Amino acid sequence: MAKSSKLDTLTSELESRLDELFREDGQPVETLPPRDTRSQPLAELKKIVLSIDWEITPEAVESFLAQIRLLKEAYQADKIVTMFLQILGSLGQYIKSNRSKAHPSTFSLLNSVFARLEAIMNFPKTSELEKRKSLQTELAAYQQLREKISQRRAADEAKPAPPAPAAAIPPASPGASAVTAQMLAQAVAELKEFIRSEMAALRRQMKSDTPR
Repeated sequence: MAKSSKLDTLTSELESRLDELFREDGQPVETLPPRDTRSQPLAELKKIVLSIDWEITPEAVESFLAQIRLLKEAYQADKIVTMFLQILGSLGQYIKSNRSKAHPSTFSLLNSVFARLEAIMNFPKTSELEKRKSLQTELAAYQQLREKISQRRAADEAKPAPPAPAAAIPPASPGASAVTAQMLAQAVAELKEFIRSEMAALRRQMKSDTPR
């Protein structure tokens, strides 16, 4: 009984805050009028999930989120189904915000959550305990994904900024090259003259030191 009460509390808290976990745009979720989706409730959603798994397009993500809103309206009395839809909706918002930069594990979790939801809705005689176990499993995987995303963001922020490109040294103009060559020739000439004068002074000293 204690475990059931604890799970009910967890479910209630997550239901009220789950939409905030992955949202980055801060915009309220648009609500649409409910439609009758009970004949084949997940048929359209399944098509969209498969299309997102194949290619992420803005249209597919928007259709996915719209279908989630419709199903939440239709199944608002079923708390477990609502929680599964809440997780899917949060994943959809995260994919919408990040597109191709979304963490790779997001899509495997999206498929896993949908598969468990589909199993529950296709087999209405599934016991409440089994439904709760399935929900707990996906909530745990959801939490792990959030931690992975947080770790990756922290690692990206910790990366040093790339060094600024070195300033290019402008090529010397023809006039500057000519001046440089002239200065070099003058320096060489001065060096030669210095060596000649030193050698001459040395010879004179040697002559003066020679005994007569």
